[in-house]
Amino acid sequence: MANQVYDCLLWFIFAMSVAGFAGSFFYVTPYGRFKKAGNEWTLPSLPGWLVMEFPCLLAFALTYWLLGEHRLATVPLLLWGIWQAHYIYRSIIFPLRMRDRGKRMPMGAVAFGFVFNSINGFLNGYAVSTLAPHLLDTSWLLTPWFITGAVLMVVGVSINIHADTVLRNLRQPGETGYKIPHGGLYRWISVPNYFGEIIEWTGWALLSCTPAGLSFAVFSFANLFPRALAHHRWYRKTFPDYPPQRKAIIPGVI
Repeated sequence: MANQVYDCLLWFIFAMSVAGFAGSFFYVTPYGRFKKAGNEWTLPSLPGWLVMEFPCLLAFALTYWLLGEHRLATVPLLLWGIWQAHYIYRSIIFPLRMRDRGKRMPMGAVAFGFVFNSINGFLNGYAVSTLAPHLLDTSWLLTPWFITGAVLMVVGVSINIHADTVLRNLRQPGETGYKIPHGGLYRWISVPNYFGEIIEWTGWALLSCTPAGLSFAVFSFANLFPRALAHHRWYRKTFPDYPPQRKAIIPGVI
């Protein structure tokens, strides 16, 4: 039964990625700088972020420990630790570090994030703990797939945390509004946090080598790439002095 649910949800994520990628060029999800006036169905940013992101941490852990046939194997345990470490930062530490907690998030975006992250946590938790026989041999840790993926994850996480820190330090406590970020990869692209996220989950797809990992990498690109282009256009429209050499999301390319 779990295998059938896994297969259905996996194809659902791939289909949603294709549809979302196409739709994102015509519609930008209205949160953050794209929030539309008059939307009364919102949550404060801190609880909204927790509700949206925490299911990925919880769903992966519950699936891994309750359904995982190989949950005590070395490599799956390592991947469990990597996933949990990321989402402890993303779902707990990151929102607690936010300065502007007065912002609000549309409940639709929070609900979508809750559903997607619940599905994504289940898919990846089940894949690495049950459906990946190649992970049962510790020699997998020495393969080019794992090593390349691990390097990409470290690079992606580092880019992401640095970009988040730059954005956090743009405002002093109590300040609102937007400013032009500088430093790090902001010298070359408008949204290095999105760039880092795509690199990170491409790394996860490689080091786990599961269809679930691939589906998350595809979804991340499909969701973040069009939104990065929208951010870039917004920066150029909003700030006349915006650095002209900056690209949107891939340094020197686009």
